[in-house]
Amino acid sequence: MPTHGPRLSCTMEVRRPDGRQAGAWWRGSRFCDIHSIMRAVVIDEYGGPDEVSVQDLPDPRPGPGEVVVRVAAAALNRLDIWTLSGSLGFPLEFPHILGADAAGEIDVLGEGVKALRRGAKVMVNPGLSCGECELCRAGEQSECPNFKLLGEHVPGTFAEKIKVPVQNVWPFPSHLPWAEAASLGITFTTAYRMLYSQGRLRPGEWALITGIGGGLALSLLQLARPVAGRIFVTSSSPDKLARAGELGADEGIDYTAEDVGKAVRRITGKRGVDAVFDSAGGPSLEANLRCLRPGGRVVIAGVTGGPQAEIDLRRIFWSQLSVIGATMGSHRDVSDMLRAVAGGRLRPMIDRTFPFERASEAFSYLESGERFGKVVLEFGSGG
Repeated sequence: MPTHGPRLSCTMEVRRPDGRQAGAWWRGSRFCDIHSIMRAVVIDEYGGPDEVSVQDLPDPRPGPGEVVVRVAAAALNRLDIWTLSGSLGFPLEFPHILGADAAGEIDVLGEGVKALRRGAKVMVNPGLSCGECELCRAGEQSECPNFKLLGEHVPGTFAEKIKVPVQNVWPFPSHLPWAEAASLGITFTTAYRMLYSQGRLRPGEWALITGIGGGLALSLLQLARPVAGRIFVTSSSPDKLARAGELGADEGIDYTAEDVGKAVRRITGKRGVDAVFDSAGGPSLEANLRCLRPGGRVVIAGVTGGPQAEIDLRRIFWSQLSVIGATMGSHRDVSDMLRAVAGGRLRPMIDRTFPFERASEAFSYLESGERFGKVVLEFGSGG
């Protein structure tokens, strides 16, 4: 059947697989043919994994400067759990498509898009910026006052097709299969910015990476290993510490069995590390500061341990320590990250893949904390 038929007026009632109405009627004038409908992983209300369902929705249509990507794989992040639960506090229009990360093939080019061809293999940078403010014009897109993330503020990537600005798709290293390419967006971009743009990691420096096993911590380990002199990691799981050692970590610390600050002092002969890279926040900040040598820095890119921390400020000024924030990355960070992945032939760690029809199960598995690496949904749409 041709992809462009006569323009008709259509009314469609979208229902969940269990027969419940999806929460919205879709009406309008559109092309009504077999290619007009896609499947997407959505929620109709906030809640837990049971609220995740697969629904039929209209195909996205690109505007000027946009492209449609036919998704092959899409990686889950803790961000998706926060969006699902409603804890982020952003108002969403339901049904809402979840997901920030994806990789696939260019399917449709919007008006004015000249640099890409249909069928090109790309990964998606989920960070959206205005492109016009002083920070965007200075090359710091992730500091844009209007910065947004796919799946968090706007419809996301857990769909057979997605629409994104052309500047948000990037060719990825050819040694990566779809699931690994889909895992580069949030974690590898954030890790690169933490290590090099914000953390200023220099060759030979010693680093501590907290909470090894999650996608971000493993991305930090993989990107830091070629540069850092020694790398220490923390976890509550002896198995995860052992597996991190196989990936190049020099020492592992079980934070449930030993005070992290004291352990780092013991391992380093009281010197401390040059930098701590953390995504937990909360009470762990004080322990992380005690891990540092004078002049060291903590780089924080998450608050899974809580948004509040109590610290002794005397430690900050007396030892001349720095506490630095980081999130996502600029276009340059994405470009430099992809070169690092290509040059080192790095491969994101994939714990488990699920067909997208089992997205609810994938969310439950992500919440369990059992994973060592990324959890990925496979759509099978790529070539």
